Amino acid sequence: MDLTGDPARRPDAISGARLADPATDSGEVRRVIAADRIMADTAVRARLYRGRRVVWLDTPEDRLVERLRAARRADVEIEGDYRTFIARHLADYRPYYAAGARVDASGSIAATIEQIEQVLAAPMPGGTVVLRAELHEGLIELGEGILESSLVHVLRRLAVRRCVVVASARGRRTAEAAQRVGVGAGFRVDLVELPDGEPAKILEHQEQLFRRLAALHLDRSDPLIAIGDDALIEAATFSAAVWLRGVPLVAVPLTTLGLIDTAIGGKGGIDLPGQGRNLLGAFHQPTATILDVALVHDEPPVDRRAALAEAVKYGLVGEEGLLALLESRGREDGTAWPQATELLELVERCALAKRRVVLRDERDTGDVRIALNLGHTLSHALEVATGHRLRHGEAVAYGLRAALDIGVSIGVTPPAVAARGQRLLRRLGLGQEAVDVTMAEVFDYIESDKKRKAGRLRWVLVGSAGIEVRDDVSSEVARAAVEAAVRGRA
Repeated sequence: MDLTGDPARRPDAISGARLADPATDSGEVRRVIAADRIMADTAVRARLYRGRRVVWLDTPEDRLVERLRAARRADVEIEGDYRTFIARHLADYRPYYAAGARVDASGSIAATIEQIEQVLAAPMPGGTVVLRAELHEGLIELGEGILESSLVHVLRRLAVRRCVVVASARGRRTAEAAQRVGVGAGFRVDLVELPDGEPAKILEHQEQLFRRLAALHLDRSDPLIAIGDDALIEAATFSAAVWLRGVPLVAVPLTTLGLIDTAIGGKGGIDLPGQGRNLLGAFHQPTATILDVALVHDEPPVDRRAALAEAVKYGLVGEEGLLALLESRGREDGTAWPQATELLELVERCALAKRRVVLRDERDTGDVRIALNLGHTLSHALEVATGHRLRHGEAVAYGLRAALDIGVSIGVTPPAVAARGQRLLRRLGLGQEAVDVTMAEVFDYIESDKKRKAGRLRWVLVGSAGIEVRDDVSSEVARAAVEAAVRGRA
């Protein structure tokens, strides 16, 4: 069953094995929904797609409407008309089935069999794709060992003759592998290097990149492929947004932080040294994002653990499933988790959670996307104050602790919610130790936070019914919470 195609078609969810419990399986519609709910489990898809050729059969929408009408209404609650139900169901479950091959089963049996044989005769793609989300703002592919097949797929979709890979020394080996793959598939691939880490986001290095792109005569249809850590992804997003007023961007993160956060959402940022992070920026959605967990298998455990602070953030902004995942499977030392399938689930949950927020406020003009800045008022200040010696995720953990304390102090955050968040951060070993900075410097940077509005500093806090943005937090309350967090006493 492939849900990636024309909304006029809906996959035949009954053609394969019956995944519902036969003892309670009282209707065809229930079997459809039971199968879809099973496929929403990342681990199930990882087992299904790994090393197998999976074929889903498409059925015309009219036929499905007839089936729904024939089914007993007691089997499942359908809100609205049948076509609306099908469309909503299609939108919800489309990414989960798209990793398989699609076959149009509306014709004769012979025609269907012929299509299946063609699929089976094609070379088996490398790696395991578990999620392929064809979105209006771009393609997201998630899997393990998928870089080569996904990169060729993306370049052929774009119908380009060439591309430029932007990478740092840290990502050079992966970038060179991507170059070999692209050249082998018939594309011209040039490599351009930026510095490792936050220096990639300095205007001096951006100018050097632009001069190199000019020398290569890159045109507006030629994509930039950003391969690197979160800083490089942010820098390359800015570059792609402003070069020739916008060129296609393909994001390939090489860190857990990049997988679960930075590569999703289309925010590019440039720093002003000594002034603040991301004070220059642009919005530019990637044409494609390749989330390959195999690329982070050798990441230092301390870096992966730090990245989990962003996952905690998504849990606190309303993704209950993420909190439960971290609480049930996370380990106190953070060194052995997440691995393999667990990482696939973590990345998928975070990516889809961020996308849901971004779609409601893509350019950060309202009070929706600002929810993703929970914990970041303090974290950005700490990163600058420590000269970026503090990892982004580590800084976010301190910011989350301070935000939870502020929320409780002014009666916004329920104490039980704050206690749960603090307990989870403690379980993951995040935001525990005192940070060697002067509080005066930290507050100077907080005062220049880009979320200020009408001259007032705004704090993103966790409310009982979602995120609340408050500009009435007294300096005394803020200073007490920030100092407690920074000194390891939250």
